[in-house]
Amino acid sequence: MELRQLKYFLKAKELLNFTEAAKHLYITQSTLSQQIKQLEEELGQPLFDRIGKRISLTEAGERFAVYARKSLDAALDGELMLKDLNELKTGVLKIGLTWGLKSLVLTSLKEFTTAYPNVKIEITFGTTNELIDALNYQLIDFALTFFEGEHQENLLYQPLLTSEMALIVSTDSSLSNRKAISFAEIASLKLALPVKGFSTRNFLDRQFEMHNISANIAVEVNHTSTVIDLVRVNAFKTILTFATVHGETNICAIPITDCDMSREAVIITLKESYQKRSVKLFVDLLLTEDKQPYKQL
Repeated sequence: MELRQLKYFLKAKELLNFTEAAKHLYITQSTLSQQIKQLEEELGQPLFDRIGKRISLTEAGERFAVYARKSLDAALDGELMLKDLNELKTGVLKIGLTWGLKSLVLTSLKEFTTAYPNVKIEITFGTTNELIDALNYQLIDFALTFFEGEHQENLLYQPLLTSEMALIVSTDSSLSNRKAISFAEIASLKLALPVKGFSTRNFLDRQFEMHNISANIAVEVNHTSTVIDLVRVNAFKTILTFATVHGETNICAIPITDCDMSREAVIITLKESYQKRSVKLFVDLLLTEDKQPYKQL
């Protein structure tokens, strides 16, 4: 049994079409069919039912797929471990990041690239759900995001910092001198918020419902930086964490005093996957960085 046969089998299982699977694998259909047939003969059971040009998984195929995936993942983990022995003279560090925590990684990125200039860094921005999906498919090495909700059993969640949410206004706003504001007062303000699906928006919607507030959401945007731009020109107000607006100019963050608006940022990794040395080193940089600037302006 060869790893390539397992790879071919899993692609055929995913697409349930030998022709399409062969195209994705850049091999001929006859090669794919032959390799899967050899695998079936070695296992002593058919993995697919073939009805004309259609295929479907047998019960044996369904059960075998679980172990085939584990075998390929184990082989990938072994390859990653061997590459790490090269003292980080090469390699790729793939970071999944929610936009609201962008400022938090800048110092660590600078320090890491200075120490390991030959390690390529790839940063993928996404919502919390998108980043978790990417992590489960091993498209990223770890995710850095705000998180509330149930933990998945196959993931590790490492707390990084807690940051309060605040009302964000322009320095030109009549509210810019306020030292604090109540959540009820925010109901009368025209807000620009991230669209539904963003963890920040989901958190705020729960808070609005919990406190029986009908928020005046005038603009919804799928990019947090645009929300901040709209606030900066004094067109709208918004609610974001101190960590999200850290380093931004011409805005003010006003604490919300009458309710708990704290959010936890976490580092999420796969529980049973080999962690590259570059991941450990970068996470250590994040954990040792001073978090106080991200908790208030």
